[in-house]
Amino acid sequence: MNSHAMENSLTSTEASSAASPAPAPSRAEGVTVIIPVFNEEAGIGAVVREVRAALASEASTFPVEILVVDDGSTDATAQNARDAGARVEQHETNLGYGAAIKTALRFAANDLIVLTDGDGTYPSSAIAELIASLARADMAVGARSGEHVNIPLVRRPAKWVLRHFAVFLAGKPIPDLNSGLRVFRRRDALRFLNLYPSGFSFTTTITLAYLSNDLRIHYTPIDYHARVGRSKLRPLRDTKNLFLTVVRSVMFFNPLRVCGPVAVALAVAGFIVLFFVRDSHGNVLDGTVSIAFIGAVQVMILGLLADLIARSR
Repeated sequence: MNSHAMENSLTSTEASSAASPAPAPSRAEGVTVIIPVFNEEAGIGAVVREVRAALASEASTFPVEILVVDDGSTDATAQNARDAGARVEQHETNLGYGAAIKTALRFAANDLIVLTDGDGTYPSSAIAELIASLARADMAVGARSGEHVNIPLVRRPAKWVLRHFAVFLAGKPIPDLNSGLRVFRRRDALRFLNLYPSGFSFTTTITLAYLSNDLRIHYTPIDYHARVGRSKLRPLRDTKNLFLTVVRSVMFFNPLRVCGPVAVALAVAGFIVLFFVRDSHGNVLDGTVSIAFIGAVQVMILGLLADLIARSR
């Protein structure tokens, strides 16, 4: 992801000219800041205080709630969050990042939702700007493309491949697929509640759900700091789950974006075998050609049927 070439704000998924503009956030609706945490005793207190300070001016004009969901922590995370002034809801056991956010969405007192992490990686100073961006979008996302982005080098190749894979399937630009700093309206997010996973794929899923339903996402470049405490990310398993989430989400909303390329690939493979390989192997590969062409037709039919179902929902 380019760190310097991006403009101060990027907008994807613009609505058609016939669509009415999204209303600006009402000062009466209030804001709930959701912070899902698991064993973040070292950083959560400072994050709560930073969020409160960043929204101090807004708190004088509309309600601000800081809601920490402790996802089964075994340390002093919940107590530190309470001491810093947050409202705390707790899971008895560790259910996952997405499960904590879904719990928060159910308990949130306000419609305007800010999502951030409890490890100090995201700049709370960007929250007010993101809230203001909802005047022209359905979701505002802090894209980790600022001047100071502290993403470990070992994670960057997988993130790059995943983002471009999602862009290809979604057919829309995505500067940051799974940023944990974003602002949206609770009523919009609840439309897709049954689709959200319980793990780290929550942010990927909500991004693709909005894009696939032509909801507008506004991206603002932000810095990304080194985390406080130990990372809970499991690279191999979580990366695999993210790829599967991208495929599932696009298949659910726009199945032809998945089935179409697969059908074309099978057909091309059939033609390659038919015209370039078969001559050197006699008739041995006739069955391969048949399987490739039949598979292409079946996958395309499956995609068309799935597309009809998706459009009828």
